[in-house]
Amino acid sequence: MTDFLDILLVIRACAEHYPPTVNQANLLVRQRLKVGVVDLSQQGIVPCLGPAIRRWRAHSAWDSKMEPRRSLFKRCANWFRFHQTCRNVIRSERPRVVLAYDILGIAVIPPENQVYQAIYHFHELPEREAGMGVATRWALAKAGHSARKAGLVVFSDKHRAEFYRQSARLPATPLVAMNCPLRLNVVPESPLQTELRELGLAARQVVCYVGSIGLDKGIGETVFSMKYWPENSLFVLIGPSAQSVKDRILSMAQTVGAADRVIFLGQKPHSEAMALAAGADLGVALIQPTTRNWLYSAGAINKRFEYMSLGVPQVTNDGPGVRDLVEKRGCGLCVDPHSPEAIGQAIGRLLGSRDKLRDMAECSRRSHLEEFYYEWQFEPVISWIKRSLSTRQPGYS
Repeated sequence: MTDFLDILLVIRACAEHYPPTVNQANLLVRQRLKVGVVDLSQQGIVPCLGPAIRRWRAHSAWDSKMEPRRSLFKRCANWFRFHQTCRNVIRSERPRVVLAYDILGIAVIPPENQVYQAIYHFHELPEREAGMGVATRWALAKAGHSARKAGLVVFSDKHRAEFYRQSARLPATPLVAMNCPLRLNVVPESPLQTELRELGLAARQVVCYVGSIGLDKGIGETVFSMKYWPENSLFVLIGPSAQSVKDRILSMAQTVGAADRVIFLGQKPHSEAMALAAGADLGVALIQPTTRNWLYSAGAINKRFEYMSLGVPQVTNDGPGVRDLVEKRGCGLCVDPHSPEAIGQAIGRLLGSRDKLRDMAECSRRSHLEEFYYEWQFEPVISWIKRSLSTRQPGYS
């Protein structure tokens, strides 16, 4: 009995792409719980889960930036393998709690109170999108039905939580655990200026972006805004991107005479990316509210809180809850994410004031250390899990 899992985490993705999932798994192990994870494998990803965590990789993840779309047969076969892996692990490891993420994880983890307590954690707000396949539409409908019977539902943003409570007719408001990083007591020493010096770009002011690089994240508008920045400033992008996206971004920069000031440092392990970002003068996190999911994203954007943990001021979007988290706390400025002029003037104003940047950096670090760290955000969920474990025996006995 002692070898059975206390809790199993289920995500239909490579867990390392979701820092909150990695943080949750590692924090649960710190509580001396026996933790397992079912997820997908992906080449080139540095493992971030602790060695005590047992892991089952159902199949390889599809890299949408580098691979062609997989055939219908392959997609169906992988769906079946994922489903079977989850069911086999639950039967053999007998977890008392199962935490499933988003609709594709929830679809294979129905609420079975006689076997385990189900927690559903939504990284995204479930909503129908154009081009959504039959299986995904089925999972979307199933998620709402299952969530009404779950032991606990968790969201990263209070506006998402309240909207889903109403639209899915949940019996209670979900818990909210914002997507903050783990508590960072000491900011890492940054190699950013060293790397820039090797590129012949030393002693420049740096605006950085960290994350998956696409044209739907305000990057194009940020590039166009560079005509308002100081001439010696750089825009440094840290994260994965397709070559076609890089070419498009550089073409945009060329139109404002800034192609030689846009620097791609590529995809890095999370800790290396954060160390690089720590050397920036300013970060950007411009989420455009093209869907309800992105409209209600104040607490969901990792980089918003990662910048705070590093003491990096930020220029971010406005929207429900964002101004309260960022601007009113003195951590940065909120702007219209569709306006290159508004973005550029905000960045130019901040880069032109060392005193303002210093004050915002101090407010950012203070906000992180007092509230915006994951140990604090996830504590109510851990308490719920401990109460549940205290009253349950392993399932499938």
